[in-house]
Amino acid sequence: MELILIKSYKHLSVYEKEWSAILEANQNTNPFIEYEFVYNWWQFLGENEEVEIYAVKEHNRIIAFFPFQLEKTWFGYILHFLALGDANYMDIIARKRDVDRVIMYVFDAIIKKKKSVVFYLHGLLESVDTPFQLSNYLKGRNMKEQYYRIVTPYIDLQKLSYEEYMKSRQKLHGLDRREKRLRLLGEVRLQISPAIQMNQIFKVHQKRWEKKNDTSGFSSDRKKAFFQYLAEQNHGKLGVRLTTLTLENKIISFTYGFSCRGRYLGYVLGHDSDFDVYGPGRILVKEKIKRNIDDGFHKLDMSIGYEPYKFEWNTDLDYTRKTIFSTNTFRAKTYRNFLFAKETIISKLRKYYSLVIFRRNYIGKLKYYIRNKQKFNFRKIIWKKKLLPYLYERKQYIIAKLDVNEINMKSHFEKVTTETALNMKNNRKEILQKIYNGYTGYYSTDPNKAFWVNENVIRIDDIDVVSNLKKRSVYIRDWENEHLEKIILFVQANYRPKHIFVHVNKRDKKSVKTMKKFGFKLTERITYSRIFGIKKVIKEEVI
Repeated sequence: MELILIKSYKHLSVYEKEWSAILEANQNTNPFIEYEFVYNWWQFLGENEEVEIYAVKEHNRIIAFFPFQLEKTWFGYILHFLALGDANYMDIIARKRDVDRVIMYVFDAIIKKKKSVVFYLHGLLESVDTPFQLSNYLKGRNMKEQYYRIVTPYIDLQKLSYEEYMKSRQKLHGLDRREKRLRLLGEVRLQISPAIQMNQIFKVHQKRWEKKNDTSGFSSDRKKAFFQYLAEQNHGKLGVRLTTLTLENKIISFTYGFSCRGRYLGYVLGHDSDFDVYGPGRILVKEKIKRNIDDGFHKLDMSIGYEPYKFEWNTDLDYTRKTIFSTNTFRAKTYRNFLFAKETIISKLRKYYSLVIFRRNYIGKLKYYIRNKQKFNFRKIIWKKKLLPYLYERKQYIIAKLDVNEINMKSHFEKVTTETALNMKNNRKEILQKIYNGYTGYYSTDPNKAFWVNENVIRIDDIDVVSNLKKRSVYIRDWENEHLEKIILFVQANYRPKHIFVHVNKRDKKSVKTMKKFGFKLTERITYSRIFGIKKVIKEEVI
């Protein structure tokens, strides 16, 4: 056998046919080791990396490729699979019958050449034989192997009855209710989108992750061109499938996924954060499962990770290894043990989703504020809105009722339509959440200054208090935005209630005075307190 070192993507292009022929013979379903992914990753993202792809030649034909990246360190070398951080899975490219002997040949050759080296191999799926064949090699060479595994949920579409599968999940997180309310906003469609829509998808992703830690960097300036280019390619066994959920022809949720010989892998899932309460991501996953069944996919891979939504949808589990081993020099063994300890701690922490959320959301916000420090006001944003309320906070609200008499006078307001809400730029998320919660909004000149009417509940959002209303009762919020007398006349004429309820902050003397002026009588006093994060709500009836 002969070892050929490939140091540029132009050199790699010489072996495209051999690479693809090996994967075709294996009926490979791992999209990240397809030639199109590796070549284009190297061209767009890896040109300044120390990529070393080892090809194995035997009897004048290429029988294997080992796609590595090299890092030089104080103790020697680190050799890992290429595309670390971009490729969820990696592997050796070799026909199954050749794997054992090419592993022995290549690793023996590398170890002989690089005396002090740590191998740090990510993305080895346990559903294929490679990690176990690698373990056998290391046992044979009396080398210590250390690895950790991360769960990799998937849906086996071949043995799935969609109707039975959905029965237990349709009401998960109120999925059916959320979908109905989303459809009330307008026409909702699932579609396979062309690459021309990538700019819209990047915008949705950027908005979603602007204040969060996004480890993929999917919409970063550096990686956009790569993912855009892959989406534009239509040849080869690797395909990019853009699935979007649209509302009135505007993208509110998407998946950027890879297809490879009957396997679909969801690589990036995102949605417009204005629609959080409607759960567009979950609705998209539901529709995508059905579409993948109809399109003949046999497996929907949800990729690595402990995100709860993956365990809500999966039917089976795979595991992905990160394997670490080294030569027997003192420095290499020391660094190998350090890496394994570090990865073990990280893998255990990732199992605690609350810590993942803390890192993603809170640390992400902190980074965002640091990046935009010219706009950052520590006292206002952190102290007054976050830390002080957590340490100590006390609020008192008054709920008041007006018994309605028949009044023939009328007033006029415009209704906040769904079209108006969808086209708003500033407070769209807040307004869409009010519509979801059963409110109807009205305004005289500016929809941002609407008052809102609810016929079902009294809802005080900032202290999470909800009370059901009796029949022929309505609740009005944000009434301070318009003239209260005109609001009362409008509600009387359009809702014909017996009782009208409002709430005010007890310290807002002006609003309390206005409310009493028009005949409202106190019915309930609510005291809310929070000390070191512990919340307490006391309700007292006013006689």
